[in-house]
Order: sequence, then structure tokens, then C-alpha cells
Amino acid sequence: SMYGHILHVAQEVKKGLEKGGVSVDIFQVPETLPAEVLAKLGAPPKPADIMTLDHSFLEQLPEYDGFIFGVPTRFGGACAQMKAFFDSTGGLWQQGKLVGKPAATFVSTGTQNGGQETTHFTTVTNLVHQGMMYVPLGYQGGADQFNMDEVHGASPWGASTLAGADGSRQPSELELKLANLQGEKFAGTVKRTASKPVERTAKIAVIYYSMYGHLKRMADEVAAAAKKEGAEVDVFQVKETLDEGVLKAMGAPPKSGDTVLDHSNVEKLLDYDGLMFGLPTRFGQPAAQIKSFWDATGKLWQSGGLVGKLAASFVSTGTQNGGQETTHMTHLTQLVHHGLVYVPLGYQAGQDQFSMEELHGGSPWGASTLAGADGSRQPSELELRIAAVQGKTFA
Repeated sequence: SMYGHILHVAQEVKKGLEKGGVSVDIFQVPETLPAEVLAKLGAPPKPADIMTLDHSFLEQLPEYDGFIFGVPTRFGGACAQMKAFFDSTGGLWQQGKLVGKPAATFVSTGTQNGGQETTHFTTVTNLVHQGMMYVPLGYQGGADQFNMDEVHGASPWGASTLAGADGSRQPSELELKLANLQGEKFAGTVKRTASKPVERTAKIAVIYYSMYGHLKRMADEVAAAAKKEGAEVDVFQVKETLDEGVLKAMGAPPKSGDTVLDHSNVEKLLDYDGLMFGLPTRFGQPAAQIKSFWDATGKLWQSGGLVGKLAASFVSTGTQNGGQETTHMTHLTQLVHHGLVYVPLGYQAGQDQFSMEELHGGSPWGASTLAGADGSRQPSELELRIAAVQGKTFA
């Protein structure tokens, strides 16, 4: 925190966490600017009563059950100081020490819509590579988030404040209220993940769209692995939006017999603890059929029915690096607005993800396959192994 805005919000988040029944330590990341530069920028002294996270202390971070990161914005992304901190966690990444731990974010921006969402969005990549679960606020703030009577921060990603272009604006009462709420809600997630698992069968829905069968094959592999872990798994496909004539002209085979999820039965999702989405890529984003499915979930969003449920994704692309990551990333906004907890694969598939011996899909976001530009390539054994690991670890 250069001017104190993030510190102020962090202190309110801490109050909410403590209200939620967890113990809290606040840390600040190391400053990367020299003292003379900070003086010219008019930055006040750093708080002496808050410990700075030096490199030697990083090894103690795995002792914590959850993390909330306060991120100031620079040009719509995290400031260099936060990036330098994440860059210093390579040892933890190498050992997989943070895999599965819940994480959340809150931000400060100088202007309205000047990083209120993208700062969270771009910070998530650091968490995904560590295999950390991302816990958004969703719209649990209710009327305060919908308030149009005053200028304020906060989004479905998390709490935030607006500092003003000159840094003179301080966090408002409404912004601090939402920060407190985010802390309280995050505490609930942390307690659930840190406590002894409930002795009951978890229910998972695997939901996909597949034109040529690649995602269907991946979905079946993910589902089979989750079932081996003792989960109850149902596989669904989303509704087709193209007519039969177009599909025939494109050489698409007949659809599978999996139940179709659309607006008439989408409330089935309420019955599940976790949702895994199979996403074909179109121009680096999920196909329109997937978007149409999400657009039909407005009633569930309105009721907050999916808040806190776990979600993950796996994809298929036509080319190398043609949506292998961005398909997951752009799909994430749907999950965030619903308040779903995003569970990335990280690097839990180990050597298969690091393999350079053959062409393959799979990223820290989730399993994937490469269909080829003409759709003729089928999921490889390695890709299916990664899909199985994702199904197993998600379950």
C-alpha cells in the first residue's frame, strides 16, 4: 500500500475475517522503490507494526489455511511490488506447497473502471499456477453492490476502493462494509476447507459442449476418475444452438445420449457440490453454446444458488496456444459472477504437464486436448491421463 488505501481496506477485511471465526495475520510485501522516489511521490511511511514478508518467511506461508491479497492497480493490473512478491514464491510452487489453499483478492484503483475488475482478473494467473482455489465475492453484498446512488468500488471479484487520480479519496463507508463482508464470507470458506470432511458422498456435475466428440471423450475421462474417488457423477451436455443443416454441412456426428441442460432444467445444478465444465474454443474463448447455457442461469444468479460451490474447467482447441489458457480464463467471469469457487489443476499432473517429448494439451488451469485445425486429432493418452488427474483431484 503506497498511500494507505489498501492498508485501510485490509484492516476492515481483517475485522470481517475475525468476525467469521478465524485468526488473522496481516503482512505487507517488500517495497521495490527507493526511499527518495517514494518521498517525491508523497508516500507516507510504511506501517511499522505490520511485518514485511521477506524471502526467509515465505517458507512459513504454507502454515496458513487461506490468503487474501490486497492489490493496488497500475495500468489495470497488479503493481510491480505485488508481482515481485509472487515471483519470489517459486520455491513454494516447485514443492506444491500452496495447492488447494483458498485465496481471494481486493483492490484499489485511481479511477472508476480503471482496474476494478482487471486487477483481480490478472492476479488470478499467479494463483492458478500455484494450484490455489480462487474465491470470489460474487454478489453476496446484495443491495450495497447494486447501489447506484453513490460512486463506489467492489465487484463480484472482491472488495475494492477508489483512490482518485491524485490518491486523495479514502475508502467510503460502503466500500469498507463490503470489505468486512468479504472477510467474513472468506472465513467461512477457509473453515470449510480446513475442517474435517463431512462423511457423505460428494455430487459432481460434468457439463460440456462437443461438436466433434473431443470434449465428450475428455468429459467421460474426467467423470470416470471422479467416480473412482467415490463421488457421484452425472454428465450433461449443453443445448445445441446450430440447426441440423449447419451441423451436417460441418460434418458433425450425432450428439451423445447425455442429458441436455437448458433453461428448462438448469436448476438441477443446485443438487451438486461441484461443477466441471468442458469448453470447446472459438477464437480463444468458449463456444457460443456454452455462453447460451450460462445466459440461461439468471434465476440461479438472482437467488445466489451457486455461491460457494466448486467449479473447474477443461478445454479443447484446434491449434497449439490457440485458447489453451484463454478459454479457461475468459470462462472464469461466469463463475465469478455466480460466486463459484474456481479450482484450477495447478501442476498436480506432474511430469505429464512438463513433458516436452510430444505435442500435448493441459495447463495449470485444467486438462485440455488439441483437435487440430480440421478436428481430426483425438485426445492422446497423455492428455487423458491429465484429465483423469483433474477429475481425481477435483473430487
